[in-house]
Formats: sequence, C-alpha cells, structure tokens
Amino acid sequence: MVRTSPAFIRDDCDPGAKGCALVQTGEAVTLEPAPRSGRLIIVQSRVEGPARLSLYVPHPESRLCTALARGSAIVGLPQATDQIRIYYEGNVIGAQNLKRYRDKAVQAAARMLYRYPAGYPTRAREDVDPRELVEIGTIDVKANRIDISARPADLSWWIEADDLVDLGLIQRAG
Repeated sequence: MVRTSPAFIRDDCDPGAKGCALVQTGEAVTLEPAPRSGRLIIVQSRVEGPARLSLYVPHPESRLCTALARGSAIVGLPQATDQIRIYYEGNVIGAQNLKRYRDKAVQAAARMLYRYPAGYPTRAREDVDPRELVEIGTIDVKANRIDISARPADLSWWIEADDLVDLGLIQRAG
C-alpha cells in the first residue's frame, strides 16, 4: 500500500523571470540573476532535474545508522558509479521549520535539486554503497508529494510516531 502526503517542493528556478539568465557551470545549467554589465550571455537549455527521488532510511547495521541523527530524512539517486548520492536532513540544531519528518525530507530534496545536477554545497551529502540504505518510498517532484511504500512497523525504529501519524501511516493512539 502506498500512502501519499503533500511535500511542497519548490523549484527555485523560474525560466520566465525578468532579469534572469541561464548560466552553465561545468555540467550544470542554472537560472541566475543576469549580470548588470550589459555583456551578452550565452544561453543553453536547462538540465532537467529528476521527476522522482528515492526516500531512504539507513540499514540498521550500516555506518550511516550511527553517523546520522535518528529521524533524519534521506533522499537520493543512483549514480553511474554504482553508488547512491544522498542528501539528508536531521535538524540537529532544532530549527522550528524542520520539526516534522516531511519538512526534513523536503529540505533534503531541495538541496539535491538545487542547481541540479551539481546540488547544494553542504556537508549533508554523500555517495554511499546501496547496501547502507533501505528504500522506503519516493518523492514525486512534479506532483509535490511523498509516497511511502514501507510498512509503519519497518519505519518506527527510525521515524518518530508523531511523524508516522503526520504522514498518514498510523492513527494517533487514544
């Protein structure tokens, strides 16, 4: 059974914005504010980001299980190197806007999609062996929703009960 919850992921690049230009840096093509120098800017087509990201928890016996804060949201994509590039958010500083698991997943996804495929420069990014992760669902970027395919019992060791309720996976007790 797949449960669906809104994720509210925004794509921060608006091709129709005034004063913006597509800029290529290495492999990434991004929309950025146009320079005010009046010079000609070479415009290339934008690299299309993925329509879907995988959502993971660490394998219980992996290095990630102890390296990441419990309850961290982990999103990722397989790479050509047979590894998975992950971005994660654990809210270790206690930010009010990242209390819910869903909000942490959106934050991690936004980092991965920022100037795709380069991604946001952060320490919360790694390329890991697929055996360190267990896929629990997906984030549909185009439809702005989180789809959880794992059973709640398989998630409760990592994701708090209140977050499982928020994701529509379990009912609140009482």
